[in-house]
Amino acid sequence: MMHLVEEVRAACADLPGTRETFPFDTRNLTFKVGGEDPEGGPPLWRMYAMVDITEDPLRLLVKCEPERSALVRETYPQVVPALYFGGHWVFLPLDGTLPEELPHELLVHSYNLVVSRNLLKRMRPQFPPVNEGLDHGGTNFQNDPSALNPV
Repeated sequence: MMHLVEEVRAACADLPGTRETFPFDTRNLTFKVGGEDPEGGPPLWRMYAMVDITEDPLRLLVKCEPERSALVRETYPQVVPALYFGGHWVFLPLDGTLPEELPHELLVHSYNLVVSRNLLKRMRPQFPPVNEGLDHGGTNFQNDPSALNPV
């Protein structure tokens, strides 16, 4: 469950190659994946999540595949697109209105998506895909889209 900045930070810290930065201002904490280029090029970092640390309740910004983004937004109207980010970035409210597992699952989905599409191909082997399901027996919304039905 993620409701506090510390909980978001802990969830992101569990993902390999994660770095925290404030590239835009002192409010928007971004989480990036990347690091050194194995062929000696400059380090490369790509954002996979962001949270405005001044918001209450928090909203977590994550990247989604188009079909998944549409399904999540259709099922949960409180999930809104982040239009100024382009693509399929969405804001997830961390106010308890979403199923407990969904924000973490979509955070991992965003991480995997950015690794597989936004990092250099030669860097990707450093970051094998992280399981989007839950180790503690939660529902995996990726493998069971019917689980997205609101409770």
